Amino acid sequence: MNRAVRSFGFALLAVLILGSAGWLLQAGSGQEKASSRAYVGHESDVDMAGFIRQYSGAAGTRLDDCQTCHRGGVEGTDTAREYSPCSYCHLIVFPNARYKTGVPKDYEATLNGYGLAYKKAGRAFEAFAAIAGLDSDADGHRNGAEIADLRNPGDPASRPGLPLAPTMSFGWDEIRKLPVHSQFMLMNKTTQRLDEYVTYKGVRIIDLLAAAKVHLTGVTGITVFAPDGYSTDYSLEDINTPFPQGFYYDGPLAFDDPDRTLLERPAAVPPGVKNGRRIPGTPWLLLAYEREGALLDPSSYEQSTGRLAGEGPYRLVKPQRELKGDPAMPGRPDRSVNAKKFGDGWDFSSRIDHNAGAGARGACVIRINPMPEGYEEYDWKNGWPLIGEKKVVIYGYGIR
Repeated sequence: MNRAVRSFGFALLAVLILGSAGWLLQAGSGQEKASSRAYVGHESDVDMAGFIRQYSGAAGTRLDDCQTCHRGGVEGTDTAREYSPCSYCHLIVFPNARYKTGVPKDYEATLNGYGLAYKKAGRAFEAFAAIAGLDSDADGHRNGAEIADLRNPGDPASRPGLPLAPTMSFGWDEIRKLPVHSQFMLMNKTTQRLDEYVTYKGVRIIDLLAAAKVHLTGVTGITVFAPDGYSTDYSLEDINTPFPQGFYYDGPLAFDDPDRTLLERPAAVPPGVKNGRRIPGTPWLLLAYEREGALLDPSSYEQSTGRLAGEGPYRLVKPQRELKGDPAMPGRPDRSVNAKKFGDGWDFSSRIDHNAGAGARGACVIRINPMPEGYEEYDWKNGWPLIGEKKVVIYGYGIR
């Protein structure tokens, strides 16, 4: 995978394992920038090395990144969408069966207007100067002028004169000082074989937003981004109200037939938790940093599968809602959608809230919706440096 992508340029995969690049403050912009954001140094990518040679002022900035030439997004309307340029490119080697249309057929299909212009001009150092006077994204600004202003020449939503969205960031020490909340809860999985009960500890999202001085009046929800740009939406109700108390079941642990088993054995069951009874405590939408008393493993890019490995340093954890059609009953465990059916009441049910998939692993950027008009969005498409710095960046509605 690495060799294939590097042979085309802009080594998208080489690098997503980094998370180690340091962050620098871009004075007065309200935005942050990173060094070597999507690859290990310029020596691993001849195209970006040429770009930085032509535009030395872009070194270590938001343009020192794959998305300068690559675009993202699965265009099909028949399924969920991937928006990250990295995820979009990964679909070539690691296809996802859920996506029926809009998947790139080759690496050229992952290029934005600027990347296509660079390739057409010869894909050599001289090409950067040759296309400087073009307006590759048709936003009314020439490529050279956009790059000088650290705006993306391949993205019409990024252009000189459009102010960058204000941001607020929380570091590890700041987050650990916020009110602590723990909850023992079921993580119900859709395709993985075993569900699990687990204790997460962290800070409630409502408390995190309060620390950011965000008032919820006018807020419609939040979008949480993983370091590879994958996003999950959460409603205002998810933020502002507790979730129903779940039920604990240990019966599914007792099956002798491994194929019938649907639960991992809990690492620990808190006092007062009993089989078939509601779990004590109040579950909330949580930015977790501990699991079973241990810090979450940092997220990383798993080259062999094209997927995200690890949960941390932060994971957005969403408890279960009630069973569809049965508001008095929060979710329960069930078998994987891929498991064979036994007819014993524990088979997969589409009525149950399979909440594990809504738990954004490696949560590092939070957008408060609706995004105010007249601003360029924060660069959520690549959050790997935030993983290394254990930071969470918040932007959008109510951030000043």
